[in-house]
Amino acid sequence: MVEKALCTGCGACAAVCKRGAVAMKSDREGFSYPDIDASLCVHCGLCNKVCPLNNETAAPDRETAGDQIFFGARAKREETRLQSSSGGIFPLLAEQVLRQGGVVFGASLLSDGTVRHIGIERPEDIPRLTKTKYVQSDLSQMWREIQTPLREGRQTLFCGTPCQAAALRSYAGLRGEGENLLTAGLVCYGVPSPGIWKKYVRLLERKYKGGFQSFSFRDKRNRDNGHACSVQIGGREYTNSLYEDLFCRTYFRNINIRPSCYQCRYCTTERDCDITLGDFWGIEKVKPEFDDGMGCSAVICHTPKGRSLWSKVQDETDWFSCSRDEVANEGQPRLREPIKPPKKRDRYMRLYQWLPFPLWIGLFRK
Repeated sequence: MVEKALCTGCGACAAVCKRGAVAMKSDREGFSYPDIDASLCVHCGLCNKVCPLNNETAAPDRETAGDQIFFGARAKREETRLQSSSGGIFPLLAEQVLRQGGVVFGASLLSDGTVRHIGIERPEDIPRLTKTKYVQSDLSQMWREIQTPLREGRQTLFCGTPCQAAALRSYAGLRGEGENLLTAGLVCYGVPSPGIWKKYVRLLERKYKGGFQSFSFRDKRNRDNGHACSVQIGGREYTNSLYEDLFCRTYFRNINIRPSCYQCRYCTTERDCDITLGDFWGIEKVKPEFDDGMGCSAVICHTPKGRSLWSKVQDETDWFSCSRDEVANEGQPRLREPIKPPKKRDRYMRLYQWLPFPLWIGLFRK
């Protein structure tokens, strides 16, 4: 097992253990880490072998790594872009896979506030997987569910953080089930604590006196690239600036983010997935005519699989070729380096462990 500070919490080690000796348990910050039951462990080594931080099993096709291609792109259909946080490319990829009888897995915000990876087989369910969720998603059920389509030889698209995509590639490769797997890795700022998010959902329910229904972290109704957020509780909707929302404020101050994210190895254009998707920040410098406030995606194709999938949806987009520097240096800082830990993170997280949650979250009002 890797040291705790580096562990991404993907859960591949627990999923691959045939003895059930590894379980994912939450720590005091609300993040999940593997816990080994020594009485069940037979020291087979599978947990270490599947971990993408320990090996190169999940690495992309290295002979084609130099052939990466970079794009800026946005869906031609405005409704597709409206239901997405950036340029609406993921829904197009998902539609293509579903048209071929495949299955798509992605993060969904459930009605109880939990963010969990689920699989869909109908185009009408794609909106359940779109839009950014500033919460680390739970993969625990996905590991078992994704085995079925992969064994059946059905094309299977997975979209998640780059560490999750690398973990799945390693897991499927170890089991000999990776032939029909397609992985889309997001450009990730860092994953916030599911435990802190859960408490925030309960706080919102008390504040607005109703049951949680949904939350949009990047609402585009103002055509401002999603700088608003909205929550539906008890049949009513409440909106706020993304930067005024208390949970998002802890996120953008880098406080509630998983420790491993501060030293993430995936903050590069060389990534362990077939295709990379993310916001093309800085589009106003690279391609001003694409800056209409509705979002543009940065797209990187890493492998022949990724290039093939992109070619099938290309005609449904407005796109332009660009260079690595334009994507990484102008468009996406998280393709250059990870975020920096704030000086007071440890202090704030200690306070989280003993302050009543409303008081703790109130620290970020200013």
